[in-house]
Order: sequence, then structure tokens, then C-alpha cells
Amino acid sequence: MSKLKGTGEPERAVPMRVIVCGLHRTGTSSIRQALRQLGFHDCYHMITVFENSAVDPQQWVRAYEAKYLGKGSFDKSDWDRLLGYSQACCDLPVALFSSELAELYPDAKVVILNRDPERWYESVLGSVNQTMHPTGFFNMLQRVYIFLLDPQMRNWLRFSKVMATLGMPFDHAKEHDKAIAWFNERYAEFRANIPAERRIEFSVQDGWAPLCEHLGVPVPQVQDEKTGELVEAPFPHANDRAAFAVNAKGMISTSVKRANSNLVNLLGRACLMGCLGYGGFLMWKTRLGGRL
Repeated sequence: MSKLKGTGEPERAVPMRVIVCGLHRTGTSSIRQALRQLGFHDCYHMITVFENSAVDPQQWVRAYEAKYLGKGSFDKSDWDRLLGYSQACCDLPVALFSSELAELYPDAKVVILNRDPERWYESVLGSVNQTMHPTGFFNMLQRVYIFLLDPQMRNWLRFSKVMATLGMPFDHAKEHDKAIAWFNERYAEFRANIPAERRIEFSVQDGWAPLCEHLGVPVPQVQDEKTGELVEAPFPHANDRAAFAVNAKGMISTSVKRANSNLVNLLGRACLMGCLGYGGFLMWKTRLGGRL
């Protein structure tokens, strides 16, 4: 859900209840939907950054630069301000701070969201990597257009570059071994820094039972259309490669609409200033003519 946040006092509107240690393309969209069904609302996810691209990207740049470059600081008050409306979090960019967040929010349950490294690699190669490195003249021209005319997309692109440069220092398409090593190192870090009693090893194929037991909530039920009886709800399976491509196009379309609107406003201001300037010139010319 999109929100506007100020720069005043730190705020946490809701408690942080679930921290999902899950990198991109490990089922984070599915578990985000699952957590919503279980009552953990507004799970912070990469899409949340885009929905709040007027404000959030700049905060994530600060967080990444503080962690990886030692530039400034990003403390609990900053996290409360950034994640204060979220009862849960998963996916990038937040996943690379899972250990820190688990320490800052000791009452939150932790879920290690697993996926086979090779399948993860192939999934990223066929989705995220293509979006980050568009090909074709039209696509490149479109990116230039929205970069010039959509400040929110400029925020998003700067954040994406900082996150990729500092948090993922490898070329996914060309450095398979480095990518796999990075993936395994992140999960080793999660397990080394978060006590075993606080976390559960989970994948979206495991279904509701282990997740709900760990979180202390009942398995969701739905009414069977044929029998009318309550049965276990199907576990969400969202954002496969086809859905990812559709969502990515939707994000670009949203940015293009903002760019078009900004272009119309700029042209309108230019016409207004031109008319005012021409009117001023005519008045000056008239007054000058009256003196001759």
C-alpha cells in the first residue's frame, strides 16, 4: 500500500512480527501473499520501494552506503521510519539487512526462505537480469525518456545501481560461480547470526503447516465450492517468470505515464511563459511607441 512519510520523528505504527531471510526470486512474492492471508499486513518487499519511489529509494541508498561504505549511519530510528508500517519484510533490498533487523527486533519470528541455488540463478537470469539490462533501441530510448522526465524513476534507478554495486558485486549473466557463491554466503550469514530457536527453514513448496506452526497462527481455511465444507486454502504461488515480465512492464508503464504528465506540465509552463513574455514585449513596444 502506497504511503507518504515525513522526515520528522521516528515512527513505528505496527510491530515488526516476521523477518523473512529470502533473497529475490526465492518465492518472496508468494510468501508475501501468504503472510497477508495470515494477518501480517503490509509485508515490505521490493514492490513497496517502487510504490513509494518518491521517498523510500533515498533511504535505502543511505542504508546501503552506511553498511557497505561506512558512510554515515542507519540506526533503529531510521529503520522504524522506513519499515514502521510493515509487520513483516522479505525480498531485496531488505533481505541483505536480515541479520541486523533480527537483532533490532528481537520479538520478530524469522523465516529462512530457501531455494536451490542453481534454480535461483536461472530464475534471476530469465527475469531480474533482463529487466536491469534492457536491449533494443526502443527500450533504451524509453528508459532515457522516463529518466529525464520522471524524478521517481531517477530515484529508483539510483537506488537500484547502489544496491547492485554494493550488495551484489558481480555480473549475474557472466559470473555464474560468483553469483552462486554470493547466494550461499548470504544464507550462511543468516544462519550464523540468527539463533536456531528463532528461525525456521522453509520453502514455498512446504505449504502452510510448518509456517503456521512457527508463527503461531492457524492454517487458513476456505469454503469448498462443491461440498461447502471448510478446507485448507491453497498456498500462494505468485510472480513466476511470466508474471514478473507483466509486472515489470506495468512498472515501466506507470513511469511513462508520470513522464508524460510531467512533459505536459513543462510544455504548459513553457507556453505560459512564452505568452507572458510576448505580452510583456507588446506592452513595452506600445509604451515605447507612445513616447515617440
